[in-house]
Amino acid sequence: MKTDLRYPAPGTRYPRSVLAGRRIVVTGASSGIGRALAVAYAGHGAEVYAVGRDAERLAAMARGTSRIHTVEADLTTATGRRAVATTIEHRSGAIDAAVHCAGLLGVPGVALAAYPEAEWRAVLEINLTAVQLLHQQLAPALDAGTSPVVIAISSTVGRMPRPGWGIYAVSKHALEGWVALLAAEWPQGRVYSVNPGGTRTPMRATALPREDPATIPAPEDITPLFLRLVHQAAPEPTGAVLEARDWTGRDPWEGIAPSADA
Repeated sequence: MKTDLRYPAPGTRYPRSVLAGRRIVVTGASSGIGRALAVAYAGHGAEVYAVGRDAERLAAMARGTSRIHTVEADLTTATGRRAVATTIEHRSGAIDAAVHCAGLLGVPGVALAAYPEAEWRAVLEINLTAVQLLHQQLAPALDAGTSPVVIAISSTVGRMPRPGWGIYAVSKHALEGWVALLAAEWPQGRVYSVNPGGTRTPMRATALPREDPATIPAPEDITPLFLRLVHQAAPEPTGAVLEARDWTGRDPWEGIAPSADA
């Protein structure tokens, strides 16, 4: 049975407000993993800036809660990235976490020698370049936050080569390097690379159309590790390369001492 991690898992020692006071930016929040994380963070008390291109889907997700602030933005543009930073400046001026979920797959099943240039550039722009340029916009707000965290969504093909995954695999390999370098340069914060593993998303369906979606986890099922990492007392060391599947079905707050008001 799928666990609804908008609320604490059975047996947790924490109330629903465990992330109260945490301010979190989630990109790619219109669908898939980004949407599931935005809902989960808000459900545990965080204030969420949900960033995406589909205003209608963002509005539907935020309906009924005051904890999700939507930002319609194309992160491949300077205007879009600035819109995210400006929204934060107008509300609080600080954030405690940035979770980079926005991404493109590209053309599956095409070898590098035949890969189309336009797709190559488009995927690299959103999967890597936009992450770096948005981070530059968000850096002051992160430095003003409490125990700030940056999480980048990696992939199995970003850690081991698999023929046919093209620029998607290349971009995720590069993103792993970006995480390692940022962790080394930013001692006042924590930086993580998280591989969600096979997850029931539109991107996965495009990449593997013959796969039975019922055989892989839904985005809501892989949220425990992501919930854990944005907690200000998460013990995982900066620069850690992690697997979301290792925490599926577990208490996100395992080993984290409850705060005085929990």
